Amino acid sequence: MPRHRDNPAPFANWLASADLEETACAPTNPNLPVLVVGAGPAGLAIMSALAEAAISFEAVEAHSGLGGIWNETNPVSSIYEGLHTVTSRHTTHLGTKPPDDWPDYPSHRQVLTYFEGFARDRGLLPHIRFGTRFESAVKTAEGTWQVTFRGSDGTRRPTERVFRAIVFATGAHNKLCRSFPNGLRDQALAEGIDVIHSADYSHPSRYAGKRVLVVGVGNSGSDIAEKISQEAKRVLISVRTPPWINPPTVWGVPCDKLAFDGTSLPDWLAMPIFHWARSRAIGSYRRLGMLAPRYGLNDRLPITDRGIVQAIRAGRVIVRSHVQEFRSGEVHFADKRQASEGVDVVIFATGYQRHYPLLTDTDAANGSLLFHLFHRREPGLVYMMETIGLRCCWPIFLEQARCVAAYFNAENVASDRVAAFNSRRHAAVPPPKGKLFRLADSYHLDYDAYTQLLRGLTQWLTHVSSTS
Repeated sequence: MPRHRDNPAPFANWLASADLEETACAPTNPNLPVLVVGAGPAGLAIMSALAEAAISFEAVEAHSGLGGIWNETNPVSSIYEGLHTVTSRHTTHLGTKPPDDWPDYPSHRQVLTYFEGFARDRGLLPHIRFGTRFESAVKTAEGTWQVTFRGSDGTRRPTERVFRAIVFATGAHNKLCRSFPNGLRDQALAEGIDVIHSADYSHPSRYAGKRVLVVGVGNSGSDIAEKISQEAKRVLISVRTPPWINPPTVWGVPCDKLAFDGTSLPDWLAMPIFHWARSRAIGSYRRLGMLAPRYGLNDRLPITDRGIVQAIRAGRVIVRSHVQEFRSGEVHFADKRQASEGVDVVIFATGYQRHYPLLTDTDAANGSLLFHLFHRREPGLVYMMETIGLRCCWPIFLEQARCVAAYFNAENVASDRVAAFNSRRHAAVPPPKGKLFRLADSYHLDYDAYTQLLRGLTQWLTHVSSTS
């Protein structure tokens, strides 16, 4: 979709304004390999960048195959039958675009095929130990990291290895990170109602003839509600904050491609035209049983209509206000004009919490990592944080990975930029939001601004000056 193009201060401005720490971090030991934890899209991106930079690395993946959550055989996967990407193939890639004959929104099985081909073509598979779970790590007196592994089935004895650094690419949208609203889950269970998280949903046939409540109208909640409505007796969807709903395409072009390719029109003209096209496709919010959003289109992440609009219009999905409580076997809504109802199943499509090894939940939630990547105090800890924007985050993983590879390579060549960077690890980086996501958390970014920032860092780190 069209969007305001802001030009936030680039990396050079941050570099000039960052105060120096008197005690800088010690660099890592370039004689040891880097450990990559996770073989999903972020893990594959960092493996590819390290390999290209000739930096020694090893990788572990708890599952028996790669792909992360996109591998439906992975026990922690949140994939469900009929899932397609919410971003189009034009922006959903790791540098090499999917085949032109793929649909605009590929299926999860096509995505896994893409990852398998990516890993094979770049020679990454020999570097990955599958069925191996990262268990813990401690920093040694020499500044290296002693890592303990265990077999995923829990039967093998733990093993230990020493590494130069650890890059965590463990993701957040998996069953281990499910988030439920405080109290509501316990209330529903106490009333004898079947409760699951959207990460546990698999197939609509399970809900045939049942009364289902979906809590949350994000991309997952709306898609699951539509699919279940084809089998269930009755489907309600609870909406706390009405989202902007975008059609999958405008003028035959996917919205994320439209945002990426841009338009020659100024925003003051492009945005009204886009709103007109969006309104023509989606229709009146009143007809959907919702109030129109009371915030700007890009103040929060819009959702993509994957059938939910027609399902609501057809009466297969009924919109309700947010849930107040579960009592007497029924769900009670905040809008008292809406009658309480008995339900058989509640699906909480209420998102995920970020949990990462060796990082406090507070640090993860607050986005305290430098550039959403680097630990503030430990040069040997890196996190491939998933950010959120108006197109797919996978190309952003590549930009992050190049930064990380550039840092480790700067250590390899004894660049003076290593000490300069480490002495600034404490310095704040204004979130590169531009004028996007005013009402969203710090992980919601203007991808153009973030890319500019990351590329500035990468170019600076690759400066040839050295202390040798």
